[in-house]
Amino acid sequence: MSDTAIELPADKPIITFTRIFTAPRALVWKAYTEREHVARWWGPRSIGPVEIVEHDFKPGGSWRYVQDVRDAGQVTFFGRFIEIDAPESYVNTFGFEGPFGSAEGNEGRETQRFEDLGETTRYVGTSYFDDFASRDAVAASGMEGGAREQIEQFARYVAELA
Repeated sequence: MSDTAIELPADKPIITFTRIFTAPRALVWKAYTEREHVARWWGPRSIGPVEIVEHDFKPGGSWRYVQDVRDAGQVTFFGRFIEIDAPESYVNTFGFEGPFGSAEGNEGRETQRFEDLGETTRYVGTSYFDDFASRDAVAASGMEGGAREQIEQFARYVAELA
């Protein structure tokens, strides 16, 4: 059973991911935003390894991660960092290209928030979509399993650091 809540509200075309990590916000922020840490937890490892090709964490900076998906080839995930309000939140775009299609030129927008609860940190990630059909298509793609696995990997990694 995962401690990660994934919600698709009926009144907004968004997906939210919520999790409380047993670590102070400064540590969670560092592990979530610094390239050397991201390489340790990003992407569901059950489908293949990930290479952090680019991770320029600053407003206007780009990111590009390549995952070798077993029996399917490479998927490239990419975007830009738009706003950074350290250590509380950041906004980024998100797209992908690979054997399952492409979001090139049609990047989504995400917000990552980190709420200081003392010795723990509440994380809320929100993915925004233009309409319910797009959101529901992503949800139907099996995204939930991969998202849960990635967040669990992050939780284990942060616990090791703490």
